[in-house]
Amino acid sequence: MTTKRTNKPIAAAASAPPAAAPKVRRRQADRSALSDRLLTEAAIDLLVESGVQGTTLQAVGERAGYSRALATHRYGSKAGLFGQVLKDASADWLERMQKAVGRLTGADALCAATDATYRFIRERPNEVRAMYLLWFQSIDPGAIYRSNLANVHRAQRSDVAQWILAGQTKGEVNPAVNRHRLAEQYCACMAGIAYQWLANPEMPLAAMYRQLKDDMRSRLQPEPAGRAGRSRG
Repeated sequence: MTTKRTNKPIAAAASAPPAAAPKVRRRQADRSALSDRLLTEAAIDLLVESGVQGTTLQAVGERAGYSRALATHRYGSKAGLFGQVLKDASADWLERMQKAVGRLTGADALCAATDATYRFIRERPNEVRAMYLLWFQSIDPGAIYRSNLANVHRAQRSDVAQWILAGQTKGEVNPAVNRHRLAEQYCACMAGIAYQWLANPEMPLAAMYRQLKDDMRSRLQPEPAGRAGRSRG
């Protein structure tokens, strides 16, 4: 019986040591993203510690662990830096709210947004404080930093009005509710509660938000069958 030959390649080459894996180098975009995050976090800390006037580009660069000139090079001015801080903080808050609300509508959506805001305040208190400092700074006519705060709040009210409208469409919310007026009142309450807590940390934040949720559920609930409701603001 003859042994069948195969044409398998000699395995000697396989025994050669593998080529060294190329050294992975962090891309420039990754390094920039990291420095942006560290600079923003440093700016938030300094805003809370020293206020708007006491936060300088040089101090931000040093606090972040970089050169004094990096923040100036990256943002150009304090206004540019503060704009980035507010953009990042607002995006963080919005993302938390959108994730919490998901496909919820009506009172469930408002309650989920309220809970998300409460968690945001508790988990990122410095971010919230910095955001309010910049909001109030932006309405000073002589301030070095200005933002179109009216547009930010208009977008928030629009989201809330859409949640209410979706609840009305599904029959979860009284159709007599004026969604635009209630959205204005809800957003004002949300902003006011947070501001009161920032001014007085001993205020019962959780209880205030629970009361707000109870009020919203009461005002949004459908009228009992057979009762014609008047428009609710």
